[in-house]
Amino acid sequence: MSARRSAFSALATVVLASTMLSTPAMSAEAAAPAACRNAACTGKNPQTEGCGSGARVLDRIRPAGGGPEVQLRNSARCSAAWARIEKADSSWRFKIQIRGGASYTANASPSYAAYTRMVGSSNAYRACVEEYDGQGGSWSCTKWH
Repeated sequence: MSARRSAFSALATVVLASTMLSTPAMSAEAAAPAACRNAACTGKNPQTEGCGSGARVLDRIRPAGGGPEVQLRNSARCSAAWARIEKADSSWRFKIQIRGGASYTANASPSYAAYTRMVGSSNAYRACVEEYDGQGGSWSCTKWH
């Protein structure tokens, strides 16, 4: 093999190796298919079903008297939605509600962001947070989506 061909081969190897090293690998969660879709996700955990990756915030709501923000999140990958709240006192309750149907209620956690179970996004749904007054109270909700 000529010196020129050998140098070209070595250069090609270096370029290929540097390209492979600089290209980020796809995470296992992003590469794996979602475990459920639409109505099959209703009542399931968005994290264990693989729906949390790439989810977007559709809407937000805070209690009228002040308090933690609740996000209404949607996963196009799973065609499902859920409510999420940042770290907050566990007395804060929030929910995702299906119009004319079930609600999934959860409590906040002082240690981590908490979320409700999912609903299939072919339903009309909204996220709500309870106006906490020590005795239960009214709910503030996003618009229906």
